[in-house]
Amino acid sequence: MITEEVIERFQSNLVIIRKAVGWSGEELGDRIGVTRQTINNLENHKCKLSKTQYLAMRSVLETEMGEYPEETEILKVVLEVLVDNPDKYSEKDRMEVFEKTNMLSPAILNGSSSRKEVAKIWKALITGLGIMTGASIAALIIGAWRKK
Repeated sequence: MITEEVIERFQSNLVIIRKAVGWSGEELGDRIGVTRQTINNLENHKCKLSKTQYLAMRSVLETEMGEYPEETEILKVVLEVLVDNPDKYSEKDRMEVFEKTNMLSPAILNGSSSRKEVAKIWKALITGLGIMTGASIAALIIGAWRKK
């Protein structure tokens, strides 16, 4: 079930979610049919993320994860740990996911590395946290999303 709390967590983490998938604000906006400015306003909390916008964003993210599973490892874990099930993880683990994603994602955005290359590095960095990666988390997230 989609709750207001989930939508708020998603909006609070929208910048890191967008970076994790390697999209600019303009690219995300184009994919859901809004302007870069709308994405910027949502990321800066100048306006509230609507349920419709949330569903549109989750839909394009789920599609991207389905089409490019090896390139979207970062995104899968970011959504799991920071948005969908943050209570299952310690504050330390949540911060580490955030910090490592924030550290590596600029390489995707500036074109110096591919998403696949960054995903390999990220996966190695995150393995010690006890956070699921790979097919097990993909199955868990996709299954949970379909139930919503």
